Amino acid sequence: MKIFALCAFCLSLVSCNTAIGMYRDAKEGVIWTKNKIQEKRGGGSADPYGAPTY
Repeated sequence: MKIFALCAFCLSLVSCNTAIGMYRDAKEGVIWTKNKIQEKRGGGSADPYGAPTY
């Protein structure tokens, strides 16, 4: 019974709006983290054309 309830709970989280929202939140978190790391390294790209360097 516990396994059934857990499966039902997990399947309810896979609705379109929930999955899209979780994806967007994760994507924004990655972008925010990347920007914070680049700020600590001294401000971003060394490319004079503004292309990102990794």
